[in-house]
Parts: sequence; structure tokens; C-alpha cells
Amino acid sequence: MSTNSESAGPVAALMLPRLNKPLLTFARAVHGALLNNPGFPGPTPPLDVLAADIAAFEDAETKAASRAKGAASLRDAKKRRVKEDLFHLRDHVQSVVETNTSPAAAAALIESAFMNVRKVPKRTVPDLSAKNADVSGKVLLTAKAVAPVAVYSWEYSLDQSSWTRLPETMQTRTEVAGLTSAEVYYFRFRALTRAGWQDYSPVMSLLVH
Repeated sequence: MSTNSESAGPVAALMLPRLNKPLLTFARAVHGALLNNPGFPGPTPPLDVLAADIAAFEDAETKAASRAKGAASLRDAKKRRVKEDLFHLRDHVQSVVETNTSPAAAAALIESAFMNVRKVPKRTVPDLSAKNADVSGKVLLTAKAVAPVAVYSWEYSLDQSSWTRLPETMQTRTEVAGLTSAEVYYFRFRALTRAGWQDYSPVMSLLVH
């Protein structure tokens, strides 16, 4: 019983420069990349809004250099507005690429918007998980489904030498109560499918509460 690590579709990411002038350059590059880009019709916010916010940020940055009272606070507010625009546009780009079934094409679309491509690993389902319930000495067990129809045979042990069997289930989960608190227990299962009995799962240990 093994799990394969797979990758979800590409995700649009923004690597925003921390300094103001590089951030202005980056924002202009995103604006230029999305302008008349057939892959992203009708971006949100509209690109003329982004352009106006970039211009306001640039003007405020120039005025802040004079160290006039309140100029730095105004500059920071305009900077936040540009960053908000960029994050909204990132979300728009992501909403578009998620409709593309080809990971390569989706990645190319993200790059065409002058954004970074980040691959997110899919959450892998463990063969067996064990967790404490809200009652002392009670443990909830969950198995990874091995077939559309199967019988799951559960066992637990204190030493991994002698095993105690639990009632079989048709479901991928069960519970065991009456365990000793503050003891480490070991759990495993195996499934009966149309092909016969499968191998035992990897053993899962848990300190019972």
C-alpha cells in the first residue's frame, strides 16, 4: 500500500520586490504583460485602474523624498493600493488558468502575465491515520480506501508482537475505546477485496490520551 506524490495544477504567484522603485517597475511589467493579452480578457481590476494607481504611487514616492509632513504616509497608502491591485490580478490570473486542463499551457499563461509559477503538491492521503478522540482512551482510525468495495480488518498492539483484532467494517474508519491513557499503541489494518486479502498497512503509532 503506497501513496504517490502528485502535483496539482500550476499556481500564479507574485514575487513582489520590497523596495519601492523595483515594485513600481514590477507593477508596470505586469500591466504591460496583461495589456491586450488574449489569455486574460477583462482583468479585475481593470488595467486603467492599475495604471492610475501606479502613477499615484510614483508621484507619492517622489514627494516623499522631500520629507514633507505626511508625504511618507501618503506614499505608503498608495503603495498598498498598488499591491492590492496586483494581488487581485493574481487571483484573476489564477481563476483563468484553473479552467485549463493542460498544466504546461496553464504555466505558460501565468508567465505571459509576468507572474511566477508555483507548483503545489497535492495532499497525500496516508494509508492509515490514528488520532485521539475527545474521550480519554478512545482512538479514531481512518484507512485509505483500497477498492470501491472492501472489508477492513483492524488491529492494535502495545508491542507490535501480539495484536488484538477489532470488528471488521465495510467503512474506511472505525474507533476503539477502553485503551490505557498515556500508553503508546500501534495500529494497522488489511483489506479484503475481490482479489483477496491485501498486505497489512504500515503501522501507525499513537500516544493515547
